[in-house]
Amino acid sequence: MTSKKLSRLWILYGAVFIAFICIGIFAGCHHEPWADEAQSWLIARDNHTLADLLYAIKYEGTLPAWHLILKAFQLLGLDYGRIYIVPLLLTAAGVVILFFTDAPVVAKVMLPFSYFVIFQNAVSARAYAMVFPAMMLIVLFYKNRYKAPVRYHLSLFFLSLSSSYGVIIACSFMLWDFISMFRDKSEKAGNKKFKFTFYATGLVLALICILALPPGDCTFGLYRISFAESAANALLFSIHNKIAQYIFLIAVFLLLLYYFRHCLVRFLVMFMPLVLYMIFVYQRLWHMTYLFFLIASLMIIFRDEFKKTEKHKEEFGNLLTNALVILLLSVQCFTGFYSVWYDYRYQYSPSKEIAEILKPYHESGAIIAGLSFYSISVSPYFDESIYINDYEDKTYYIWRKDVERNTYCEKVPDVVVTMCRMDDLDEKGYRWELYESHMIYKLEDAEYIPYYVYFRE
Repeated sequence: MTSKKLSRLWILYGAVFIAFICIGIFAGCHHEPWADEAQSWLIARDNHTLADLLYAIKYEGTLPAWHLILKAFQLLGLDYGRIYIVPLLLTAAGVVILFFTDAPVVAKVMLPFSYFVIFQNAVSARAYAMVFPAMMLIVLFYKNRYKAPVRYHLSLFFLSLSSSYGVIIACSFMLWDFISMFRDKSEKAGNKKFKFTFYATGLVLALICILALPPGDCTFGLYRISFAESAANALLFSIHNKIAQYIFLIAVFLLLLYYFRHCLVRFLVMFMPLVLYMIFVYQRLWHMTYLFFLIASLMIIFRDEFKKTEKHKEEFGNLLTNALVILLLSVQCFTGFYSVWYDYRYQYSPSKEIAEILKPYHESGAIIAGLSFYSISVSPYFDESIYINDYEDKTYYIWRKDVERNTYCEKVPDVVVTMCRMDDLDEKGYRWELYESHMIYKLEDAEYIPYYVYFRE
């Protein structure tokens, strides 16, 4: 590639990056964080020692990396109203790394504006913001992993810190590396430096799995919905017909089988553990970000294998496959832009609006109760505990059997924030107001969570 063409490409990538940052800032400024985003922020804010923070996170069934990142930004003075800066910076780093990978130009231009990048990762402040930069690091370092194993295994470690899904993906990559050590007799596959970092990373991942196990008194349970519905929604958009969901997923799987036809076993070893985990153990709609990025990353890593043509008809197959991939990426970009617009047009969460209403009540000393997990989405807008039923002034939801957050104690509250109508409050003459949330996922509201605020007359 000539230097002139290369400079033009970097001008294009610069324009893509600037557009990405501008859209991300616009979306973040108009995004109202919901309960999951608030929970991580509150855990980081309310625990002032590392020991307390680690203890609190044990009941979240996750690892402390995301909370420690939030804690660092809190210590730097970041307020909750600008929390979107954290995921935006992480995702922007992933976009920059993407530009240095072997991905085709069309992927480098379109992927930053896909739904999972521009909205689900860049705007929503959750641990999933770590996934895209981690996967891009793995893509960047994969081909030279034998020559530079440290940076490759550090990338796997960084991915594993995001969640159990990250651990599964990291282990699937390492599983193939383990197989390769016995199948490939070449010097590069058996060098001592690679083996040392491989086994060291494996030990660390095993420790991560042990540390992530929740205590016996944890009340947070695994929740699983239809994998077919979630995967179809993630890779395309909302498909409500079961037969149509399966037809689409079979078509996608056949497309992947053709794409990875020259490295099929390797693909299945790296891909299927996550799919099986999602089918039989745990997954939610939001978790499909891992599936999307795993597919995208593997397609970039094994792109050279895909381009091999042993027969003339494969050239047509490759052309058709590329067209279908671009079509699917176009749908991802459309749903990404639509979600940004929808989040600007409607409230993702009414928590900020409710916080403004509660401020005069809190300042006057009124008794306020917050019922259910979602009520904590209001708490980050206050510097102290506002709910009478907060446990030991911890404003986050504690998933522990001896902590009851769904009752409002013996005192008669002046205000109650809840997610459903309360018959006992209706009978006592409380006045209620309804505030609606619009949690967009692609083209539809993923969950409808009404906020009822009861006021004692």
